[in-house]
Amino acid sequence: MSSAGADGETTPHRPILAIVVALILYGSLYPWQFQARHYGRNPLWILLHTWPSSFDRYLVWDVGVNITLYVPLGIFGFLAVSERASRVVRILAPLALALALSASIEMLQLFDDSRQCSLADVASNAMGAAVGIAAGALYRVKLQRLLARRGTASPLRPSGALLLLACWLGYQLFPLFPVWGRTNLVNRLAALKTVSAVSPVDTLVVFAEWLAVACLLESIRKTMLKTKPNGVLALLLLLVPARLLIASRTLAWSDIVGAAAAYAAWLCLPRLWMRRAVPVLLTGALILGELSPFHFAAQNGARAFNWVPFRGLFSSTWQDGFVVLFRKSFWYGSVLWLWRASGRSLAWTTAVAAAALFVLERVQVYLPGRTPEITDSVLAVLMGVLLWLLRDA
Repeated sequence: MSSAGADGETTPHRPILAIVVALILYGSLYPWQFQARHYGRNPLWILLHTWPSSFDRYLVWDVGVNITLYVPLGIFGFLAVSERASRVVRILAPLALALALSASIEMLQLFDDSRQCSLADVASNAMGAAVGIAAGALYRVKLQRLLARRGTASPLRPSGALLLLACWLGYQLFPLFPVWGRTNLVNRLAALKTVSAVSPVDTLVVFAEWLAVACLLESIRKTMLKTKPNGVLALLLLLVPARLLIASRTLAWSDIVGAAAAYAAWLCLPRLWMRRAVPVLLTGALILGELSPFHFAAQNGARAFNWVPFRGLFSSTWQDGFVVLFRKSFWYGSVLWLWRASGRSLAWTTAVAAAALFVLERVQVYLPGRTPEITDSVLAVLMGVLLWLLRDA
């Protein structure tokens, strides 16, 4: 087998293809609010008769977006097919996948109030896949060598640090759906509170979060194409203003101030001192966050404690619920990971964290506006188990 073929056997083409398909499905069907409808014709017949009657700048924009969206599917679909297959199969298989995926999504959109079924979308998606297939065929050897490099493929190999970074990115970017328009941007900027209204506790929590992210990046620097953590951290700072363009998300001054202060501290303060301080800092910030705003009610004003895990998550909107789940998973997992990195036992740290969270949640029965429940303690235990399973990754 040629060197290119040997490299192709070790590259993560199929996992990347699966991720691309999952992202296309998610973005195309968001916000996943379907309604039962009865049409006089079957969905395929309707799809085949939805070619646009006129072209305008909005249609041109949609065509461009759809082509771009399916280019990665074409590239990794081509690379994912075994090199033992004929060239015709390697071309037709990803093209058939693109057509089937696009047509299925368009027909599902018939049952979504916020979407429209369009045969033009299927055509532009197939065109994008064809462009990707051509790129995959032309640059196959270069792409396989790039993807076969240890630094490129390693982020697909699970580890505790990567799990926590994924949770943090989920918190920053979920629901992963952009909203455009100058009016939206102006309204969100106007919604920012004045600097004088910045919450010290919220700013401290964000500050500690970003320093924890820096520690996680430093621990996996050898698996990120030898890129220095400082550079990656600087790029991640762009996620802060990016919230202005993400559906159902808001931006507060505490996010801006906390992130900027953490980056400055990481650059200016001694690195050894920072590694020792971050576990204490994140733990302390989370304790203050659990007890904020420190306005305790009287005994007769206490709220009921919820013993059903994740009940609050399921009772909230799914977008808000996942944002909270991602953030708390990062919080508690990072506390465990940081203390373990400082030499503490993971089992001991998990037990202490779960017990401390239980006590803090019990205290929250006297805090107005809070939801005291067993969920946080259970989540800390679950994150401890996941980190134990990934301890050798």
